[in-house]
Amino acid sequence: MIQFGLAFLSEETEKSYNWALDCLQEVMQRYNISEPLSIVTDRELALMKSIDSHFPQSHHILCRWHVNMNVLAKTKRFFPPPVKEDGIYKRHPTFQEFLKLWGVLLDSTSLEAYTFNLTKLRTYPHGAVQYVENTWLVPWKEKLVRYWINNHYHFGVLVTSPIEGCHSTLKSYLQRGNGDLNDVFERLLLFWSSQQKNIEATKAQEQLRRKHHINTHLFSAILGHVYVYALEKIIVEKAKIPRATTFQLSECRCTIQRSFGLPCYHTIWKRERNGEVIQLEDIHPHWYYNRPKTSTALLTNIQQPILNPQVVRGKGRPKGALGRGRKSNSNTISSTTRLPSAFELPSSSAPSILEVSASTTQVVGVAPGKETYVTRFGRTATRVGLQRLQEIGQDMYEPGTAWERGYQRGISSIYHTDSMEETAKLADKAMQASEAWEAASETQDFIEVIP
Repeated sequence: MIQFGLAFLSEETEKSYNWALDCLQEVMQRYNISEPLSIVTDRELALMKSIDSHFPQSHHILCRWHVNMNVLAKTKRFFPPPVKEDGIYKRHPTFQEFLKLWGVLLDSTSLEAYTFNLTKLRTYPHGAVQYVENTWLVPWKEKLVRYWINNHYHFGVLVTSPIEGCHSTLKSYLQRGNGDLNDVFERLLLFWSSQQKNIEATKAQEQLRRKHHINTHLFSAILGHVYVYALEKIIVEKAKIPRATTFQLSECRCTIQRSFGLPCYHTIWKRERNGEVIQLEDIHPHWYYNRPKTSTALLTNIQQPILNPQVVRGKGRPKGALGRGRKSNSNTISSTTRLPSAFELPSSSAPSILEVSASTTQVVGVAPGKETYVTRFGRTATRVGLQRLQEIGQDMYEPGTAWERGYQRGISSIYHTDSMEETAKLADKAMQASEAWEAASETQDFIEVIP
């Protein structure tokens, strides 16, 4: 995770965000940088509107961490206060079960699972359920629940903690808060230079010293070309293959190809059964050490792996050739008819691929049945969510989060891999954690007070 740009804003308004994104797009066009596939932010409506107008094809995701901490802070008043056990305050079991079910609901991978978990969630206090539904699920479920967000590339980045960690490192370079803009810019140059050196050193070290568990035949064609984090993800996916020698693969409903750009265990099983290996074409260029500059030539800038030399065909008639004369058995065709040349073969009768008309509901270039980011009404998910808020009649969102316990555990340096999807898991664990606070913690009006 690297810092791509930095801007100083006087106010958090849509006008200010539009100016910042205009500058960003200008730089991206100048250096031929493609638009982002996904963008993760907190629930800042002005920023969300600006992103929607500047990057309509990018998939926007709400930060799982901020959402969980907001739910933790704003729904606890509907549950009994913490209970004290052996001098330690712990959350009430009912509140603990509610938070756990909320995390399960966000991780629903099918519409049936989402409906089932939502029905169970509605058995808890009405005020808490109404808040999470009207604030998060009804308007923004496509930006939160895995059933919807896994239909788009996000590569495991579901939280904004990586950039928060980047800010923490950046502040160590600024050292003081009363410098002028020139002083800040000069210190930023030092930070960016150090950041680039750290990234290059980490990448070189990773390519030089390969971990033992990834140095396998399955990865022989992609070792040294794909980040270790992606290879370890494939190993985890491979572990889903049953160990039984005879089994029937179920229908593939995996989303790892659409969300991470990595092969699922169905593909891995087929490759191993046929004695093949994972190829670069099976992995999204996002995971390449040397990414291609354009999407039209994915492998032009990638050094292909060295393969075994082809077997040289010796002299004489190839084994199994037709017309072997007297030595041929009765089952061998001994016709003297000349085989036709390539130019004499009839052309294919298959019809050419037709593009779907723009008047139909299906988008050109998208397989039937596959959901797209643009809805059937031609509006993005952000605009649909804003309309849902208007239909509800009021915005029940209450800004603020609980004290971010465990937050520093989730923040890592800008070039470590544990700052990605694992941070979303830490957010769930922080909500569901049953260990509690020291005896000095107090309760006041059912609200946790942390000294």
